[in-house]
Amino acid sequence: MKNSAAVILGAFIVVAFSVLGWYFKESKRSQQNVKVVGYAIEEFESNLVKWSVGLSERVPMNGTQEGYRIMAKKLDEFERIWKQTGIKTDEFKVFPINLNREYGNGGQVGYNLTQRIYVVSSDIGEIEKLAINPKIFVEKGVIFDNSLMEFFSTELEEIKKELLGAATQNARERADLIVSTTDLKVDKLLSARSGVFQITEPYSTEVAGYGIHNTSSSTKNIKVTVSAEFLLR
Repeated sequence: MKNSAAVILGAFIVVAFSVLGWYFKESKRSQQNVKVVGYAIEEFESNLVKWSVGLSERVPMNGTQEGYRIMAKKLDEFERIWKQTGIKTDEFKVFPINLNREYGNGGQVGYNLTQRIYVVSSDIGEIEKLAINPKIFVEKGVIFDNSLMEFFSTELEEIKKELLGAATQNARERADLIVSTTDLKVDKLLSARSGVFQITEPYSTEVAGYGIHNTSSSTKNIKVTVSAEFLLR
């Protein structure tokens, strides 16, 4: 009986030491890793602009037919003037007319007809001139209800790839700095996770957990972080 108990006890001791050895090994392994966050930022220029404008006309209750006629004339004039500018257009889109009821103190007083147009062009400079000073349209009676410029880049995906590489390299440099006072060296990359991209106007400190894509500025800053874990040796 005593021998059986001794065998069982010995087996338990062997298992216990095995478990402790595994735990110590795993603990040492976890101590040989370093986690850092890398950062990269780059300024770039947009190469496309989307200019959106709105046309509108208010008419009385019985003036819808005349309203549509006036709106058609405004659109024809806009298209005629646009052709005269000679600006290269990648896309030209005209949306249907919306007819909205207008009300006063005594109920409905008429209608407001609105129509949206947008053009997409790589000729950013010329579009900006027209948007800032639409005199050529105003002189012909084409008044914009609203005007909006949005700037984009067809090279954004390539810029993002380059920035991720730069952020990962920055993470490696930070890991090197962290262990520089020890006898350890940074070895291979174990894992990396990208943060969201923050695309803002220059000198902006705005950030958002879901990312930002500012379109109001032709010159933009793009920023990203990469959370990386490196093996140490």
